[in-house]
Amino acid sequence: MKVLMLVPDNQMIDRRVLQQAKTLVEAGYSVTLLAGFECQVEEHYTWRNVDIHRYKFDWNDERLNKIRKNLYGNVRLYNIVKKIFMKFVKPVLKLSPYDNFILSRARQFKSDIVHVHDLPLLHHGSVLAKEWKTPLVFDSHEIYYMQGNLPEKFRKQFEMEEKQYLPTTNLFITVNDAIADFYIRKYDQHPLVLLNAADTPPVGFNNDSRKALSELAGVSGDSFLILYQGWFSPERNLPTLIRTAEYLPPNTYLLMLGYGKYEEELRRILSNQPWAEKVKFLGIIEQEKMLFFTAGANLGIIPYLPVDLNHELCSPNKFFEFVQAGVPVLAHDLVFFRNMAERFGVVSVSDLSSVESMAAAMNNLITDQTHLLKMRTACQMAAKELNWEVEGKKLITAYSKLINLDH
Repeated sequence: MKVLMLVPDNQMIDRRVLQQAKTLVEAGYSVTLLAGFECQVEEHYTWRNVDIHRYKFDWNDERLNKIRKNLYGNVRLYNIVKKIFMKFVKPVLKLSPYDNFILSRARQFKSDIVHVHDLPLLHHGSVLAKEWKTPLVFDSHEIYYMQGNLPEKFRKQFEMEEKQYLPTTNLFITVNDAIADFYIRKYDQHPLVLLNAADTPPVGFNNDSRKALSELAGVSGDSFLILYQGWFSPERNLPTLIRTAEYLPPNTYLLMLGYGKYEEELRRILSNQPWAEKVKFLGIIEQEKMLFFTAGANLGIIPYLPVDLNHELCSPNKFFEFVQAGVPVLAHDLVFFRNMAERFGVVSVSDLSSVESMAAAMNNLITDQTHLLKMRTACQMAAKELNWEVEGKKLITAYSKLINLDH
């Protein structure tokens, strides 16, 4: 059976998306992934037998472009038609140029199941599923309109779209129990929970991790390495994180493995600081090599604060990567991390809201090697349960029920 996946990722494709696509392919499905419609360049390639297409939208209306082609270069007439189109026709069109662009690309890949990742494309997935008379799968990676940095206008728009199109789904998925509970209370919808778990790495994958990570950072192999990995953005409490470097003991380094324009601001904060050498920016690592480098760290740090509901209820990819790599985690006292601390003992939760409290939490763990070793052992035990092999089986079971329902 053919599956069409839609995801709005315009930069790196989320690991969760790729894992689901790969799992479906291994189960015998044919998967086409349309990943991003505002990418810097258009790309078409195959990854692990997943057919991937990425598009670049130029913000022109394709319907208007067709009119222009039929006018054979008559610029004056085209400008008149364009003014009429923009003033009278465009405002009453059901689809914006962007919506029309997405649907026109997606319609090239008629499929048996439409699988949407994240709310911005749920509308489009619903349209396609209705046209093709196919089941619709929706994976909500977060409560999209609860992002604190999203303008109020768009928050209302997305919440209305969720209310309108969520009932059209045949399989609703989300990332953790806390977000599932939100949807149960809001709509009496009971999503399937698939954790953001990482793949189980092969035995011996981390034999040279310590050496590789130290060399990448340009520090000695006996250094204590605290690792942040992921997207650099203002709402992730990163200024507080890098300022803690001032209070770290000698031969201890904070490694920033990731990317994002916000790196410029972080570097500005470090500028001319005598402790700036304790912070190392390592750039981007390919997803396939992520766990190998992660395993070289002594401690993983997730400094997120409850700045909005999504952060309060988050269960980020990096947590599961730390667990699979056998790296203890330090995180703020949020719902998911508190639960993981109680269930598995792999994470230490503390107050990370200030430089002083975060530095104190770090230094307590740095000096308590016995506790760190206990947490590392706990990671190895938890990894047997918190892995994608377990979560992937849930996806295939749900798909099997979906197909039986369709027939």
